[in-house]
Amino acid sequence: MINTRGRRFVCAVVAALAVGGAAACTSPSSAAGPAPSPAGSVSASPDKNAPAAEAQAAIEGILEAQSAALVKGDLAAYLAPAAGYPAVEKVLKQRFTALRALRVSDVRQTIAVGPSPGGEPDRWSTEIGMAYCLGAPGCKSVGPISSTAFVRTPAGFRIADLDQTTDGPRPWEVSDLVVRFGKRVVVATTKPYAKDLPTALRLADAAATVADKFSLGETKPYRYVVYLAGQKEWKAWYDNTSFDDSYIGFAVPRRIEGTDLVLRLKASPIGETGMLLRHEMTHVASGANAALSDYDGSAWWLNEGLAELAGENGAALGDYGRREDVRRYLGKNSYKGDLATAWPSEKATDDVISAKYGIAYYATRCIDEKYGRKKLMALVDALVRHDASGADAAPTALGASWKTVQSTCLSYTRRAVGL
Repeated sequence: MINTRGRRFVCAVVAALAVGGAAACTSPSSAAGPAPSPAGSVSASPDKNAPAAEAQAAIEGILEAQSAALVKGDLAAYLAPAAGYPAVEKVLKQRFTALRALRVSDVRQTIAVGPSPGGEPDRWSTEIGMAYCLGAPGCKSVGPISSTAFVRTPAGFRIADLDQTTDGPRPWEVSDLVVRFGKRVVVATTKPYAKDLPTALRLADAAATVADKFSLGETKPYRYVVYLAGQKEWKAWYDNTSFDDSYIGFAVPRRIEGTDLVLRLKASPIGETGMLLRHEMTHVASGANAALSDYDGSAWWLNEGLAELAGENGAALGDYGRREDVRRYLGKNSYKGDLATAWPSEKATDDVISAKYGIAYYATRCIDEKYGRKKLMALVDALVRHDASGADAAPTALGASWKTVQSTCLSYTRRAVGL
């Protein structure tokens, strides 16, 4: 079992991709102007004063053809809409290569917002959504959005500017990936760490079997996608400025498109990441494609406690790695069992953070043992996914008052740590 004291797990809830929201990302520099068009236009050139509706039709044609080219593996056709704009071609080639390595399928690019006049003659601004599956076709997803500018040229519309995806960059936008595929997982990393892929794949497939047991029907992911990050990637992927080296991994719920997992390779040997994978995959299994709505943090304990429960995977109660941290915390503090305020503050020390995770684990295990897995998951559905309070949800989900549940589980926790 990994000794995780002083290290943090996190389920990093990324802001929803609100249609019409600005993409917070950097944009590659556009070429000064389009080069002469190659033979054969990408789309028919509309009238010089074409209305937005006509521009929309032309852009939709580009997106449909480009999506098909990505699935088919036709690089030339995929890059054709960016002819004359080398900066955009470079970005698109990176995406194409990495997504093909990930066995991308079911690609659907659509206009989410726009087109609207882009401030320059013949320029149209749009927000483009891209739905896709990784590893195998058949998922149900609506993917990230990229701010994209199109310019009308004599040969048709061209992509003149392209931002990275919202909440990105995703690994496939900025890294050349080496990928392995399992029964339920896709595991990817960069070339320097490819030697870790066989072990990671074996552990990830085993972890997926555990995490699947904590799904809520439609929340069961089609595939778990795991990225192994070196230190450079750890800082670059998903614009990671929030998670320092005290974190060993995070899950990024994309709400409507599934969830990616990122593990920091430097944190521990790859062979010791089984518990971490079970933990993070359970965040995915219990919330993927769900409208996560725990805005005030009152369900933090259950979200993390459930992941800790899966991470332990039936280990003896006395073997829990955070036991001593919880014991010290309860011995020094007048904690009364209020789970809704159990999350660690931003200034909390590593020992306190570990203790709070431990309190969450013991409370969740208490409910699992006393009320059963089915009722526990009903509580997860109510608190984590639908922002209900414990007082409102407990009578229906558990058949007991919230006061009774908290009192029972505080006593359970104190006994578990020897108090």
